[in-house]
Amino acid sequence: MTTRGVSGRVSPRVSPFISWLALGLALGGALFAPWSAARAETLNDRFAAANSGDKTPMNVDADKVTYNDHEHTVVATGDVQIYYKKKILEADKVTYFRDSGQVLAEGSVKLTDSDGSVTHADKMELSGDFKRGFVDSARSDSKDRTHMTATRTEKLDEETTVFEKGAYTACDTCAEHPDRAPVWRLRARKIIHKNAEQRLYYENATFELFGLPIVWFPFLSTPDPSVPRASGFLAPHLSYNATTTGFGVGQPYFYVISPDKDVTVTPYYYANQGFRGDVEYRQRLDNGYFTLDLTGIHQNNPSAFAGWPYGAEKTRADRGMVQSQGTIWLNQSWKFGWDIARASDKWFNNDYQVGNNTLNGNYFRENSSTVYITGQGDRGYFDLRGYSFQGLANTDYQPQLAAVWPMLDYNKTISLDPAKTFGIGGEIEIDANYTRSTATLASYQQIGSYQYDSRYGMFSVCRATATNPNAYSQSNCLLRGIGGEYDSATIQLSWKRKFIDPLGEVWTPFTFARANLNYLNANVNGSTSFSRSYVDASGDTQTITDTVSNANQANFLSHNDKFGGYITPGVGLEWRYPLLSKTPIGDMVIEPIAQIIARPNGQATNNMVNLDAQSLVFDDSNLFEWNKYSGYDRFETGVRANYGAQFTYDLHEYGSASALVGQSAQVAGVNSYATPDAANIGLSSGLDKPLSDYVTRLAYAPSANYSFIAKTRFDQSDWSMRRIDVQARAKYGPLAFGVNYANYVAQPLIGYNERREGLGLTSRYDMFQNYFVQGDITWDLGRHNYDDVTYVIGNKTYYAPSAPLFAIASWGAGIGYQDECLKLGLNYRDSISDGYGYPPNYNRNKSVLFTLELRTLGDIRAPFSLTPSVIQDGVRTN
Repeated sequence: MTTRGVSGRVSPRVSPFISWLALGLALGGALFAPWSAARAETLNDRFAAANSGDKTPMNVDADKVTYNDHEHTVVATGDVQIYYKKKILEADKVTYFRDSGQVLAEGSVKLTDSDGSVTHADKMELSGDFKRGFVDSARSDSKDRTHMTATRTEKLDEETTVFEKGAYTACDTCAEHPDRAPVWRLRARKIIHKNAEQRLYYENATFELFGLPIVWFPFLSTPDPSVPRASGFLAPHLSYNATTTGFGVGQPYFYVISPDKDVTVTPYYYANQGFRGDVEYRQRLDNGYFTLDLTGIHQNNPSAFAGWPYGAEKTRADRGMVQSQGTIWLNQSWKFGWDIARASDKWFNNDYQVGNNTLNGNYFRENSSTVYITGQGDRGYFDLRGYSFQGLANTDYQPQLAAVWPMLDYNKTISLDPAKTFGIGGEIEIDANYTRSTATLASYQQIGSYQYDSRYGMFSVCRATATNPNAYSQSNCLLRGIGGEYDSATIQLSWKRKFIDPLGEVWTPFTFARANLNYLNANVNGSTSFSRSYVDASGDTQTITDTVSNANQANFLSHNDKFGGYITPGVGLEWRYPLLSKTPIGDMVIEPIAQIIARPNGQATNNMVNLDAQSLVFDDSNLFEWNKYSGYDRFETGVRANYGAQFTYDLHEYGSASALVGQSAQVAGVNSYATPDAANIGLSSGLDKPLSDYVTRLAYAPSANYSFIAKTRFDQSDWSMRRIDVQARAKYGPLAFGVNYANYVAQPLIGYNERREGLGLTSRYDMFQNYFVQGDITWDLGRHNYDDVTYVIGNKTYYAPSAPLFAIASWGAGIGYQDECLKLGLNYRDSISDGYGYPPNYNRNKSVLFTLELRTLGDIRAPFSLTPSVIQDGVRTN
């Protein structure tokens, strides 16, 4: 036997010993053998000899190499590293058997594959090309942090690997307790990995959670963790509702049609209602994507649901929904798209827990559908779209909901070079909008306390009062929506430029012109009635009827089937003077601001339509806006001044603070906010007086873990609080909590007859590493204001349910676990449904939600409804 060796560390690529060995063997081979045989005598070539003619170089690095001519072996010892075809084999000792072409690696073996996955073992038996072999006590770690262990692994070829008594998990090993079982794992008698199929097959498998066996599977197949999408069964869907659907289970199957297409088919079964089908198709295009989701059911027991208007018709057996989304990029700047959601009835989403993009949590409010084309350019955009709405709230009456088509928005800002514009400079902004809205039936709301129809106590109506016998008049009622057609086109052209003088004062002159053209074609026909019969004191049957009629719109509109409009030019100046002061603890900036805007009075608006500017909240965010209305249907008139000051303090290591206080004044002309439209927008806003209310903002954030902000509005005459919003967040160690408080004064002229007040608390406590509990509660502090409200229907008087000061609107609690591979949660929710009927009946909605999310395997969401009521937010508005 002849041995040759060298001690000491060698080059990571080719050691000196290997070089001398190759030279000696080459010279000897020239005398006694063909050159090709001599070439196979190098260690690199001996390992590569079994590679079936593959000439890919193999680089070997080791502390010591022993060559045994008698046993035809080459042994590398001491921190051995072999590099071949982007694979790396590391071990304490590697033996190459020349006759069989096998490689035996022993001691702290580590094989890194070309895809980044790593296999650890005590011993590996491999073919010379690493394509086949046996591994004892193996642990394989992939680049996406998934892990496989087995008592013995056999790599049959590059296609198939068999793990005997194997286990798979996506959870990392606990650093402090490496012998502890992972959070979850799939253990099986045998796991077979098919590389070409990119699937794992489990035989006699058990799913374990926190070391405890949970579910046993005789056979199971899952995609390879590295596969982003593969055909197969997904996690089941579970639900429960004791009174309507019973227990429900759905088993989705995901099928990959092609690299750019797939479909998910989900058959559901409900104990009380039978089978429901759901098919969702998705396709990716070269320039976009689209999806189509169809769901439907033929109910076995439709009478289990409440009848209209509390639920779908008891005779409606066929129910369903269609949803579709899509975006197609026409080029880099333009795209066409749609987002469609429409159900057979407004209760389907809630009854079968079908969500869409417009639904937040469990608050089912509307199905919104839109089709659009949008262009985005340099400081400009174009948007053309249409909307259709399906109301889901109890009080929604579908004929009153508008369809909006088309709605066009265009905005463009153009910078002017003073050198090319005769010194004018600044920037020009073009803003344009066109909206067409149609609805079948007008929408009304009582001024003061809400009034609902006499039959169901659900739909908004107006009623005569002791002081006003005309129910549908401007002094008694609001026109919220037009029954008919309303078209409005608005364009505004504005210019502004900023100047900074030597003192640091910032002057911004601006000018604008706004033009509006509108067309109103209100329906004079069409109505709906709600009737209720009762027996009077004499024993006679009487009937009370509430009628919602389009004809009553004439009381709010000065013209019909005519064009209208206005042109409003304006000019203004804004002044700011930021004053910087450096203090020992930070940098402080105080900035007084003043603004004056002059416009003509414009036309009277007491009978104008207002559909898109009904949301008006005067606060710090719009104090210095040229126009404080939220939409295009209303615009400020006259001469108005806005003034105030803001303060910021950068406290460096102590965080930051800011504050603002300001006021607006009608200097001359007609105050548009004191001139009501058909919905009384502007009244009770704080802007409807010559001197507006004061608005303030105070914020402080000492660090990233703590923040506080308060926005308030104070009456200008006595500083009484008219509105306050407070938000606070804090995180101290494992405890995090938040506070939200709001208090709004009564605004009967726009339909809020009582003060609205609410308090919400949220909290989370991380008990241990990865474990947490959380909870939230919302109090409706204004509900008790309705204790004395009466409803007189016919000869009966009904009283609103009494409520304590701290009336709970909703509360919830949950416990959960979350780490890098598992999300587990159990949450309980209790809330109040919106009241309807006479007297209003406020039922509590109770539900439980179980969630389980396993990284790489899927997730399960199981909502269980403990009450049959429609879930709402629990805050009273009437």
